[in-house]
Formats: sequence, C-alpha cells, structure tokens
Amino acid sequence: MSSPRHDRSPIKLTSKQRLALLRLASSETPDETVRLRAKIILRWAAGDTGAQSAAQLGTSRRTVSKWRARFREGGVVALWDRPRPGAPRTISQRKIAELLRLRQSPPPHGKPRWTTRMLAQRTGLSQSTVVRVARNLD
Repeated sequence: MSSPRHDRSPIKLTSKQRLALLRLASSETPDETVRLRAKIILRWAAGDTGAQSAAQLGTSRRTVSKWRARFREGGVVALWDRPRPGAPRTISQRKIAELLRLRQSPPPHGKPRWTTRMLAQRTGLSQSTVVRVARNLD
C-alpha cells in the first residue's frame, strides 16, 4: 500500500479516468462494490480525506485506503477484484443478489423472520450455501 502521506493530497485524474469513474459510480452499475470503489476515488480527486470519504460513503478508512492504493498502482482497471486462489465461485451474482433481496423483504405471512431453511427453499440453494453466503454478507 502507499503511505498515508500520499493519500492526503487529492489525486489528479485524466479526463478519461474521470469519465470512466463517473460511469462506474452511477446507479446503473450493477456491481455495488465497484460503484463504491469508484466513488472513493472520485471523492479523493475532489479533495476529501480518507476519514471524510469513509464517513460520507458509509465504509471504513481501511477500505478507503486500500482502494486508493490499488487505484494508484493500477488505475481504473484495479477497481475490480483480483482473481482469487481456489475453485471458482459456483453461485452466480444474480443468485446472491436474489438471496440478499429476499432476506431484506418481509418474511412469509405468519412467520416472524426468514430462516435459512425458508431462504434455501425459495432460492433453490442448499441450506449450507445460504448460511455461508449470509455469513459473508453480515
């Protein structure tokens, strides 16, 4: 990571970088994590400190620092996740989004809350998969 001293002054963006970041930061970008990362960089370019960006965007200073460093190293392309070791994910982003929407919706009539078993039945995922995904979302 770059030293905190480098992150105190605003970064200068090229017009091409700014345009790409504005597109990624728009509500039309389906990947919420990439949207947040683009907003972090845009706020940095606007002169926000790491603490200001974290507070405004509802994230941690550590997250802000991480994505500033990644952007400094690799530009806009670096805002996407790097490949991870191990087997590739077998659950689609769409299925995870469906599970998240369902968890946030009111439970079925007569039920006080969603259970992992009900979520599994509704989404077609196994109960253990629902538990694992939910643990990563919380």
